[in-house]
Amino acid sequence: MTEYPDPADLLPYGHPALQVDRILTHRPGTLTAVKAVSQHELGGHLGTARPALLPSTLVLESFLQACGLLVMLEAGDGHDQLIVFGSARNLRFEGSVRAGELLVHSVELLDTHEDTAVFSGVSRTGDGQTVLTVERAITLVRPSDSLAAASNGG
Repeated sequence: MTEYPDPADLLPYGHPALQVDRILTHRPGTLTAVKAVSQHELGGHLGTARPALLPSTLVLESFLQACGLLVMLEAGDGHDQLIVFGSARNLRFEGSVRAGELLVHSVELLDTHEDTAVFSGVSRTGDGQTVLTVERAITLVRPSDSLAAASNGG
């Protein structure tokens, strides 16, 4: 079994912002990553009448973080990179993810040009039900110190 880096070592997020738990597979141009959705993080309580659902905004955020992981892995030693999510088009939310389920992202790198990367992909529950389809997501890659320079007027 291939060992992949911890997503927390590749993305500049910690709890609770990090929305990807593990990289399952990576081949050039593709990545599969997973998020385990817990009752605790959704603020629900066991035995409630309505099951706790992961909001669609967090499903999308998790998908985009999987895109970011693919950028970082493709860059090799890209730890000094800052990933800025530019846009996502033709999104289809087709289902929901409940507490206790896995959210599995399959991401494909469609194109790169200079500092831009374009992705597509799908997010499914662990049992294969499609939750989100993304036709096109665009990220920009910048040097990590560019944020500091911008805030200092440089």
